[in-house]
Amino acid sequence: MTINQYQILPIEKKHLAELVLLERLCFSQHWNLKQYQEALDQDNFKALGIFQDKNLKGYISISFMLDEAEIINLAVHPECRKMGLAGSLVSAVLRTCEQEGVKKIFLEVRPSNTAALNIYRSFGFKQVARRIKYYQDNLEDALVFRLDLLPAKTSV
Repeated sequence: MTINQYQILPIEKKHLAELVLLERLCFSQHWNLKQYQEALDQDNFKALGIFQDKNLKGYISISFMLDEAEIINLAVHPECRKMGLAGSLVSAVLRTCEQEGVKKIFLEVRPSNTAALNIYRSFGFKQVARRIKYYQDNLEDALVFRLDLLPAKTSV
């Protein structure tokens, strides 16, 4: 998929060093290289990156469990925010979930992350729970969101 000069592609091991740098730039609590290497070896984990001239500008990671999925992380390089990249990544992961037969998608987000809240709500995610003092770095709560995917319509 191409969004203007951007391209969404699966994250591969060759992208991991760049992914870890982006994680550190965007999150106070981040995964390390080994965690991503191990995750990519699992059949139930996928990550999509958005690239510009082969440079990673953002990514979304997701894990699958039967007919459910969880968005693990969504990040966009600070210099590329407010350009629609996050929304493009969410759209791409929703298509992936539909192809995988996912019926429900979950995620956790900080109440202070209004940009992420706005994106998720724009796709129809609804808050279903609150995890008190969930984030270890500042003991901020986590809001749990869910999106129910409609089954694909079959033609008669």
